[in-house]
Amino acid sequence: MSASPPLAGSPSCDVNALPLVEDWPLLPNHQQHLDRLENFGVIELDCVKQAMRQCPRGVHALPFPLEDEIPHFEGSSLRMPWWGAETSHSLLPGLFETSQIMQLLQIDVNDSVLLVGPRGNWYTELLMHIGAQKIVVLEPDLRRRDVLIERWLNLRLDLVAHSFDCDIDFIGLSELDLHVPEEGFDRVLSTGMFPSLPIKLMSLMNEEGLAVLPVENEGRSMLQIVHHHGEGELMAQWIACWDVDPWSEEVLIGLETGDDVVTSVEVEMGRFSIEKAWKLANDVPTRDRFGPSRMLDMVQRVWYSVDPHHEGLSDEIEGGLREQLADDLFRMGHVLVQMGIFELASEHQGEAFRLAPTAESATFLGWALSEMDDLWGALGWCRKALECDERLGNAWNDVGAILMQLEQPTAAIPWLAAATRAQRYDAPGHPWSNLAKAHEELGNKMAAYDAARTALEYMPDDENSIRIMEDLEGFLL
Repeated sequence: MSASPPLAGSPSCDVNALPLVEDWPLLPNHQQHLDRLENFGVIELDCVKQAMRQCPRGVHALPFPLEDEIPHFEGSSLRMPWWGAETSHSLLPGLFETSQIMQLLQIDVNDSVLLVGPRGNWYTELLMHIGAQKIVVLEPDLRRRDVLIERWLNLRLDLVAHSFDCDIDFIGLSELDLHVPEEGFDRVLSTGMFPSLPIKLMSLMNEEGLAVLPVENEGRSMLQIVHHHGEGELMAQWIACWDVDPWSEEVLIGLETGDDVVTSVEVEMGRFSIEKAWKLANDVPTRDRFGPSRMLDMVQRVWYSVDPHHEGLSDEIEGGLREQLADDLFRMGHVLVQMGIFELASEHQGEAFRLAPTAESATFLGWALSEMDDLWGALGWCRKALECDERLGNAWNDVGAILMQLEQPTAAIPWLAAATRAQRYDAPGHPWSNLAKAHEELGNKMAAYDAARTALEYMPDDENSIRIMEDLEGFLL
C-alpha cells in the first residue's frame, strides 16, 4: 500500500482519486485448488491426494458453452453439469465434497467397489486411481449408461483401467446380482439419497466391508458410514449432511426386484441443452454440498441475499448465460466471504466481474481484499464498482470505512454521507454507524449523536451506535 494515499485530507468523494486496480484475482486451476485443500488439512490421505491430482473433474463435465471465455471452473467451488442439470444426479460435486467422500470410503488397494450413481465418470476414475481393483458402476438409467460407456471409451479410460489392472463394469439394476463378487463388495458408495438404510445393498457387502450412503433424516440427506457389527447386525455412524438428490421410487423398487428402470425422458445434448444445464447447475445452492447442517443453512441464506444488477437488463428479465454464470460465481464468492475463505472468495468475484461486470462483484471483491488487509487493492475495486454503477451504496461506504481504518475520518465523511444517499443500498444503517464514529473521532458530538440515532432506526442492535448515544447523552443534557 502507498505510504501516502492521495485521498488523505480529501474534502470530497472524487472517484478519480481512488487507486487503479493493479491485481485481478481469478479462479485457481484444478491443481492450485487442491494445493489449498491440502494446506488446509482437508485432504490427508496420500492415495486420495494423488488420485485427485490425476483426475480433474472438468474432462467429465459437459463442454463449457462460452468458447471465448474459459475460466477455471473445475477449480471453483461451484458444481459442474455432466448431464441435463434439471434431472437428478446430474452434477459433478466440488473438490471439497469429493475429497471428503473418497476419504470416508477408506479404500485399500485391490478392493472391490459398488458405485451407485457414478456422476459422470469422475468418481469411477477416482476410485480406479485410489486403488480399487474391481468397480461395478450401477447406473439405473439405460440412456445415461450408454453415454457413460461412450465417454469412457472416448477418453481412452479403458486403456488406463487395463494398465491399472482394474476391472470395470457398467450395469443396470437387472444385472446387479450377476456382478457381486463371491465374497461380497469391500466398499459400497451411493451418490443418491435413500429414505432408509437399503438392506439389499447391505447384503451385498462382505463382513469386513464398509458403505458410505446418504440416508434421509428429519428431511435432510445425511451421510452414514455403515459396517457389520456382529452376526447379522449393522452399525451406522452419522457423519454430516450431503444434500444429494433422492433416488426415485422406480429405482428403489428396482433395487429390490431387479427390474430395470425404463427411461421416460429423452435428454438431448445439443447446444441449447448444454447451455441450459450450465445455467441450472447451481440453481439450488445446497445441492450436492457437504457439511454440517448449520453451514448448509448459511449457504441457503446467503446465496440469494444479494442480487447483482446487470446494466441493460431489468430485474424482471432473466439474464443470459454469461450473466448467470457470473452470478453463480458472485454468490459463491459471497458465501466464501461469510465462511472466512477470503482469497478464494476474491477469485470467484474477480472471475464474476470478468465474465459480466457488476458493481456488486467489484464491491464484494474489495470487501474480501480488505479482510486480507489489502486496503489499497480494496480501494481500487471500490473504484471499479463506482465506475460500474455509482448508485450502489456499498462501495461508497466501503471507501469511507477503509479511510477510517487509515485514520482519515475527515476524508471518510463525504464518502459515508454519499452512501447514506445512495439509490441502491440494502443496509443503509452501516454508513450511518460509520458516519457516527467518524464524527465522534473528530469531536463533532451533535453530528455523531444524530448519525448514531439514525443508524439505530435501521439497526436497533448496533453496538457502536448504542455506545455513542450513551456516551453523548450527558453532554447533550
